[in-house]
Amino acid sequence: MPDAIALFLQSADNAYQRRLKDVGLREAKRLGFNLLVQSVQFDSTEQVAQIREAIKNKAQTKLTTILVTAVRDMDLAPVAHEAAEAGLGWALLNEGTYIDDLRRQYPSRVVFAATCDQKDIGLLHAEQVRALLGNGGRVLTVTGLVQNVEAQLRLGGLQQGLGGAFELIALNADWTSEGARRVVESWASGVAVKQDLPAAFVAQNDEMALGIRQALRDLDMQRDWPIAGAPVIGSDGAERFGQRLVREGRLKATVIMPPGSGVALEWIARVRDGGAMPPVRVILPVVSFPPLSRLKK
Repeated sequence: MPDAIALFLQSADNAYQRRLKDVGLREAKRLGFNLLVQSVQFDSTEQVAQIREAIKNKAQTKLTTILVTAVRDMDLAPVAHEAAEAGLGWALLNEGTYIDDLRRQYPSRVVFAATCDQKDIGLLHAEQVRALLGNGGRVLTVTGLVQNVEAQLRLGGLQQGLGGAFELIALNADWTSEGARRVVESWASGVAVKQDLPAAFVAQNDEMALGIRQALRDLDMQRDWPIAGAPVIGSDGAERFGQRLVREGRLKATVIMPPGSGVALEWIARVRDGGAMPPVRVILPVVSFPPLSRLKK
């Protein structure tokens, strides 16, 4: 039986999480690993329980490494140490502040993150907004779980990129379409005049971008606000989801984030075959869809 790698996903029905799974399964087969996949519905407690169960059964499954997209970053810090103590590698597929300390404490373990530059996603969102609106305006952004460093970094990048010429309203949701719809509708209940409406909306993933669109359609019908056609920008950019939504005109733009699962598996295989350890962070580039030049047109 080949060595096993366990992949723990935030959700089974999120488009980006499905890409992580699909790419992971393909690359694991090519590299000679048995990939064990589990998911939760954005439930951090359940994710920790799944990982602890995998650590307990590592001998039976021939488990060598854990890959994970964290629901809540710091909830995984203790269990990451437990995995390293048990002799397992740990590859994070999003950002986590604890990964540096973990690597220092366990230099012989394969401990690293394979992730997009989260701040760059926010900076690219700012460029997309500027391409659409020019040099100023009111923008509403819906973030993922604010406890997660990736949500904080994306928001920080957006704030830096927009600068003082834009008024930015930030709402916190939970990475889901329904969560985004609820927070936008709750925010809108406190808006009295149409002049206070944003000129553009930014979501930290494409699922939440759809939730924003639903909220805008509802507000248009319920309060006669001419807002349903306002540009909405997302992120993740899966070809069959986020990019499709842009092609259909349901989103104005998205950010294509390459999945880190395949890259992570390649590094793990490299170490298995006697190669060098990966850097603490393997950074994947992000690009605008459509290109910024087309948005400016």
